[in-house]
This record gives sequence, C-alpha cells and structure tokens, in this order.
Amino acid sequence: MTQRFDAAVELSALKEQRKIMRQQTYRKSRLLKFRTEIVGLKKAGASLHDIALWLRQKKRIKVSHTTVMRYLAKLPEADNHAKL
Repeated sequence: MTQRFDAAVELSALKEQRKIMRQQTYRKSRLLKFRTEIVGLKKAGASLHDIALWLRQKKRIKVSHTTVMRYLAKLPEADNHAKL
C-alpha cells in the first residue's frame, strides 16, 4: 500500500524545516572578557585600530577594528553618542 503524494503537507513540512534553519544562534563575544579594558582604552582616547592591535598583541585575539566598533556600539557604558 503506497501513500499518495500530498504537496500541501510536504510544503508545510519544508517551510517548518526552513524556519528552524533560519533561526540564529547567539553566543557570547570573545571580547566580553576584556570589556572593562576595551572601554577604558576607548575613553582614554585610543582609536579602534589601537584597540584591535592591543587585543592582538596583549590578549592574542585577532579581530578587526570594525568588530571592536560594533562591540562598543552595543555597550551602554561606552559613549555611544560620540563618534567611535
């Protein structure tokens, strides 16, 4: 006994699978451990490139200056109203 192909049922199953696949997974930033130092450097006048270089040399974390910019933009204690 074979089952008939039901396109509507198959389509709804596919849409449910795609919905699950589209859901983003969030994880903690690698920069979270150095949050205080990063904010301190920025408030002291360090550029984004300076902070990225400091992370690479002192903490062995290779990130772009734009990654630092996006991270600082999300922090409430960073002066987000000033241009980063």
